[in-house]
Formats: sequence, C-alpha cells, structure tokens
Amino acid sequence: MKGKTHVMLGIAAGVTAISDYSLEKGIIFISSTVLGALLPDIDHPKSKLNQKLLFRKNKIFKFIFYITLSFGCIYFGISLNSRLLKILSITLAFTGLSHHRGFTHSLLGLLLFSMVVKILAIRYNLIGVYKGFIIGYISHLIADFLTKGGIELFYPCSIKISSPFTIKSGSEEELILKGSCFYSIYVLLKIIGI
Repeated sequence: MKGKTHVMLGIAAGVTAISDYSLEKGIIFISSTVLGALLPDIDHPKSKLNQKLLFRKNKIFKFIFYITLSFGCIYFGISLNSRLLKILSITLAFTGLSHHRGFTHSLLGLLLFSMVVKILAIRYNLIGVYKGFIIGYISHLIADFLTKGGIELFYPCSIKISSPFTIKSGSEEELILKGSCFYSIYVLLKIIGI
C-alpha cells in the first residue's frame, strides 16, 4: 500500500476510537495512530519517514543509519542503565538489517516498537499515545496483509502471508479503500458532533 493509504487507514482507525476524548486528546491520539500507521515502512529507504531521516534513500545508507543509531543507543543504554535505550537499540538494529515487509511488518516488530512507545507513554503520562500507536501499527499490518506481497508476520521466519483476496497497490481497489476511509471519518465525526 502507499503511504497516503496507510495514513488514511490510521486516521480512520483512530477516529473510531476517540468518541469520548476531548479535542486535544483526540488530536494527540490520531497523531499517534498516523505515526503507528507509517512506522512499519521505515524498513524501506524511500518511505515517508525515511524521506525525512535519510540523506541518501538507498538500502546501504538505511543500514548504516539504523545500525549507527543502534550502537549509540546500546552505548548510552548500558552507560545509563536505560531499559528504553536497550530495547530501542535492538529495535533499530533489526530495522537496519531487515528488508521491506520483514521485521517491521511482524509481530516481533510490533512488540519491540510498542514496548518503546509504552515506556515513553508511561513516563510522560500519555497512555493514549500508546493505544493510538498500536491501532495505527496494526492497521498498517492488516493493510499490507491485504496486498499480493503479504508480510512476514512471524519474522525471522521468512514465510510471507497474505490474504486470499488481495488489493494491488495503486489500484482502483486501493482508491476505493481510501474513499471508504474518508467517508468513515466523515460519518464518525458527524456522529460524535465535530
């Protein structure tokens, strides 16, 4: 799926969950669903997030960037005895070593990234961010599961799984899915009175 589709799915999923949130908390929640919906594609050097992070958009630079961050996190994680930095180090190392729709599209990726977000959410009393992130991340995995390429849900096992009914990225079906998301968001906003 394209990045815009993942953003729309993340927003649609987030809006369905915020009916009893204040406007401020709702905006924070939906922002975290968008982050969760985009994050799994950081395993691709040309993803929406990597367009902002990487100086060169290729696999070698992606590898160097995330492995360097991983070494920095493990150094400071050990020096400061920080559980957060140690988990982030492992997560970044897997991200640097992984191919597209590998680690970050797996249950292991979901677990490690969500552990990092949960630690931060608890530390700063933003549990809604954690919940939104999980919803967005899972919406991404489901969307890519619906494509022909599938996902390596049980990484490091390299077997890709996909739905028996698939949607081609950039196809009319994906456009219909985006339209459905827009419509769902519109209806939900009307229901909750925004």
